[in-house]
Amino acid sequence: MPHKYFRIDGVATYVHHTGATTLPERPPASDLGETVLCLHGAGGNGNQFSGVLRALSAHHSPLAFDQPAHGRSGGLDSLADVGRMADFTLAFIDKLGLGAPVLLGHSLGGAVALRCALDRPDGIRGLVLCSSAARFPAIDSVMEATRLIVEGKARRRFLREAYSPSTGNEILSRGFMEDLKTDPRANYGDLQAARDWNAEAELAAVRVPTRVIVGADEFEPMREQSELLASRIPGAGKTVIPKAGHVIPLEQPEALALAVEEFCAGLSA
Repeated sequence: MPHKYFRIDGVATYVHHTGATTLPERPPASDLGETVLCLHGAGGNGNQFSGVLRALSAHHSPLAFDQPAHGRSGGLDSLADVGRMADFTLAFIDKLGLGAPVLLGHSLGGAVALRCALDRPDGIRGLVLCSSAARFPAIDSVMEATRLIVEGKARRRFLREAYSPSTGNEILSRGFMEDLKTDPRANYGDLQAARDWNAEAELAAVRVPTRVIVGADEFEPMREQSELLASRIPGAGKTVIPKAGHVIPLEQPEALALAVEEFCAGLSA
């Protein structure tokens, strides 16, 4: 997967894209179909979308980036606030001249995508909210476990329960390795952002075409949040992906890409 760096708000930002590599500071080509910008979740990185990017690249121009302090981007700390993450994302869009992209946000990345659409509705072509929420339930216990890790009082634990029971060991191993790419301190900041996020009162104000995607084996509280997003965002559609839990971009990248393709076809129509 081609990659390169851009400096966004003073942060060396690692970008994953498809197609030919271009000169430094020259954005990758985005003239094929829709520009689809993928936003990762808490403690994640853009490489978790690599399968989605490959599947979309035949007809669209997909790309992803690592938020500050995540993956291979610069910085030591998470931005720790959905609004700040959205501002960074909009600065990224402006820097690369992406126009009005489709935002594919996974988990906390979905909250960031939603914030972008609320703040700049004319600058976002569409929203795909994957395994996401208007408010993240039951976050306190996860924060406490992560705090102990940050303080050196507990070992990092792989959340097998975030995946479908049918997900194989190869994908689980990859998920474990991707988790290791981001420092637990950044993950803790992300969880703070998730704890403070609540857009339930704003959902009716969304004016961007939206598709909500959820795994059939997702946590029950997150399934309820997906239903809330689909029912309260005007005109939103919903897609359920079989044999997927919370980590759909890794578990079922082809199925997720197909759902995005269908959504983009509706935008064109």
